[in-house]
Amino acid sequence: MHETVHAAVLVGMLLLASKIGEEVAERTRLPGFIGSVLAGLVLSSAVLGVVTPEDLESASLLFMLGINFTLFLAGIEELSNPSLLVPRRQDIIATFLLLSGSMISTLAVLWILTDVSLRTALGIGLIMSIISAGPLMKILLSKGTLGEREIAAMRVGLLVEIVSLILFNTVTQGFNVTKLVQSAAFVALVYMVGRHYLDEILMFIERHMAVKEAPFAIVVAMVIMAGYIAEALGFNAAVTALLLGVFLSEYMELRPLYLERIRAFTYGFLEPLFFIGIGVHAIRPSATTLLISAALLLAASLPKIAIASMEGFQGRERLIYLAKGGVDAALLLSLLQAKLLGYNMYTATLVAVIASTILSSLSFRVSERKPDALRLRLRDIDLDMDIIHVDERAEYAAKIVSEKGAAVVVDEYMRPVGYVTAEDFVEADPQLLRRLPLRFFLRTEVPIVPADKTLVEILSDISLLHEPIIAVVNDRGEIIGTITTRKLLSLLLRPSAKRKETSMPTGSENGRGGSEAPAPQHPRGES
Repeated sequence: MHETVHAAVLVGMLLLASKIGEEVAERTRLPGFIGSVLAGLVLSSAVLGVVTPEDLESASLLFMLGINFTLFLAGIEELSNPSLLVPRRQDIIATFLLLSGSMISTLAVLWILTDVSLRTALGIGLIMSIISAGPLMKILLSKGTLGEREIAAMRVGLLVEIVSLILFNTVTQGFNVTKLVQSAAFVALVYMVGRHYLDEILMFIERHMAVKEAPFAIVVAMVIMAGYIAEALGFNAAVTALLLGVFLSEYMELRPLYLERIRAFTYGFLEPLFFIGIGVHAIRPSATTLLISAALLLAASLPKIAIASMEGFQGRERLIYLAKGGVDAALLLSLLQAKLLGYNMYTATLVAVIASTILSSLSFRVSERKPDALRLRLRDIDLDMDIIHVDERAEYAAKIVSEKGAAVVVDEYMRPVGYVTAEDFVEADPQLLRRLPLRFFLRTEVPIVPADKTLVEILSDISLLHEPIIAVVNDRGEIIGTITTRKLLSLLLRPSAKRKETSMPTGSENGRGGSEAPAPQHPRGES
């Protein structure tokens, strides 16, 4: 009983510390996971000594599941874009040069400064060489505009991540040509089967099972079991979870409610524990450990900076390929759990990964302000006001969403309490709609963002882009407007329309042609 209580208190404390660290990191414009890892470092024997790896054993299952679910969502959100999976020849060449250059230089450093085995050295080399596609995309989006150069960088980052994952599985399971072929074949087979058959299986379950949340439960069960079944067959569990996310991405994105619940389960519980656990496993670094960290960072970074320069990036922009994320951290922890490296090398590599992440986040922090729509804050935009009071009848709400598509539901204090969409009403009897209050159809997981967020921050949060409507609130939590993907698109297209307008010959006093159509008006909902 005492151990159970201790484990519960420990999990609660780590979860709270992880979220505080994540908040601090994001306020300083660093990736959130860095804050969680640093919180773990502070609590670990490296600094305060409050928590040790042995303390985590009582809740080890949660930390192990954190790896799987973190990479499952990475597969859905980072690797599912089909337009990025069609590389050009120059992208393949850049990928080869980047990976081989980083690997060779990292292996040279490890050979000179350490006595680790070749298998361990290859694993560390791949962790330092890999580029996390998700953080890379967010960095590029923060620039404000995406050109062909930035799209090419996304393709290179995605290629490096996929190839590195295949190679990492080969290395950790015992390096040989046969294992390499098996890993590549496993990835191809799982991807093909998942894309063609798994969706149909889950849809069959949806049609024939009346149990509540059956598809959600089955997806969770698959994520939990599939990785470890694959590991029994000689494939890395974390990599398998990521692949599962890739080929379930289309199914999950078409079911935003299931996806949002998995996100809440992962981002609110499992992922914070996973990332803070990464930091807890570190030890107090010696001068030698820090020297190895610096050497690893330099060796892995120089080839990446060189490739970025070849692709036309200049100044701090050349740091973009140093992007790291949850995939790197998961692979590093899997090496430690497989006893392929000790705590000293784990700490040295972790410090190098953290430093690489911080450097990459500086790549597009330009000092000059650009007149770009992406940098506008939501409070400065003419937002829609598609809202309905929670005490309205369902029939009235159905009429509103038939025009708007979706609407945010607010209470008497103008605070969002949920939302409704057209699909919530299409199967209901019209007579029933006249009698029932709106509360019977309310979805409570309304996405809420503060008014000081910029458009680029909205666009870089993939989970928001799949929502039918987003509530924008002020500091008191009161709704000041709503925004949809359709509204986002109109805001993104508006600057280009204005540029075209200025190039047209003037035909009247106000500088516009006489045949110009009136500007579109954005309808507002009724409250």
